Amino acid sequence: MSSQWPDFKKELDKIPVPMDKLDSIITNTINENRGKKSKRKMAFYSLSAAVVGLGLFIGSASVSPAVAKIASNIPIIGTFFNDALDEGLKIAGKKGLTQIVDKSSKDHGITVTMNEIFYDGTRLTLGYTQESLFAIGDLERPTIEVNGKEINFSSGSSGDFVTPQKYKGIIDITPTEELPEEFDMKIRIDAVGLIPGKWEFKFPVKQSNEVTVIRLQEVKRFEQADVQITSLKLGPAGTNLSVKVSKDEKNTKFDPHMLKFYMIDDKGNMLDTVTGRGIGEVENGEVKTDLDFLYSPLKEGAKKVRIIPYTIPMSGEAWEKVSIPLDAQSFPFVVDQGDFGKIIVTDISYQENKMVVYFDVQSDCIVDKASNPIWLEDANGKNLMVKDKPDAERIEGNSYKQEFSTGKKKGLQLKTHKYPKTITYEAFEIDIP
Repeated sequence: MSSQWPDFKKELDKIPVPMDKLDSIITNTINENRGKKSKRKMAFYSLSAAVVGLGLFIGSASVSPAVAKIASNIPIIGTFFNDALDEGLKIAGKKGLTQIVDKSSKDHGITVTMNEIFYDGTRLTLGYTQESLFAIGDLERPTIEVNGKEINFSSGSSGDFVTPQKYKGIIDITPTEELPEEFDMKIRIDAVGLIPGKWEFKFPVKQSNEVTVIRLQEVKRFEQADVQITSLKLGPAGTNLSVKVSKDEKNTKFDPHMLKFYMIDDKGNMLDTVTGRGIGEVENGEVKTDLDFLYSPLKEGAKKVRIIPYTIPMSGEAWEKVSIPLDAQSFPFVVDQGDFGKIIVTDISYQENKMVVYFDVQSDCIVDKASNPIWLEDANGKNLMVKDKPDAERIEGNSYKQEFSTGKKKGLQLKTHKYPKTITYEAFEIDIP
């Protein structure tokens, strides 16, 4: 998101900062919140001195026409997911499948707005903005009610600052039970960052379009456990896989939560994993685990998918860290990843504020964009991974590229681990209606 405003920092640097006002602003903020959740308050105060200046920058936007123009041209309503990094959300936004909510709630000078929501039966995603003197960023995990009943769910979030006063975020919600096609949703947020408060929203939600649901009865047994794919849901913005695993409580060698799945269509396209969660319970000496995964959308024209269960061994001499200094390297060069295989770095592109590493993977294992991660560190050991793009991007076949947030060329080290070979099991073959 921030890449849309490449000159934003330069404009901010031109704005004079009234440093004599910093102390009074921090003091007023402390007094306003005195007596509320003291442990969180102390952590917030230590942060405020470092970031309150950003609020003053944007508060003076009137002295910089360029900054004012940037702030006034930020698209929020109606196109919220169009520039998302998530392929499925981008499709949903461009096809107009989202629902505009546009409801705001304000507390302690912080305004949170639920801008848009996407729900199609495979995924439930909230798009929000948070605005204040200095934007905080992530929200505390919300409490969610569906038709008046609180639901259990796992969640993941991402976002970026569009200005120092405005943060744009996305929350993926994965309920532990299926939701109806239409329902009333109530959301309560008890903290923004480390600032306690109360932000509430209530609005109707309707499934955006018809989703293809495939329910299976086939059970496969491996590692003395029964594995059943209970449903495969196909939607324009995502593919949802639900799995049940049952095993004897005495079977301690196999952990269902370590079980993952490759999904490959009949044209060889591998679907990217977006989120995953697992929840289990013990009943009469049997461990029952429900796994739920969200993948990128299935490509149009696919007639069959192979779902391949796999686990990654956690013991042995694997996981040893590998460090390759980039200074004076010539291309191509090899990065040994142990039993998993090798990475061949074919090129590195240096740009003003980022670096792009191009590499091929040589492995006997099935390879997806997150199966053998690499990262970059500077001379001080700082991880330069891009927060919202932590995984490599597949170019074609086993050729990838990955971006890192640095314009430096010296003192950089490429990092990875020696990974074990994945253990794969018999695949599920599913025909697409």
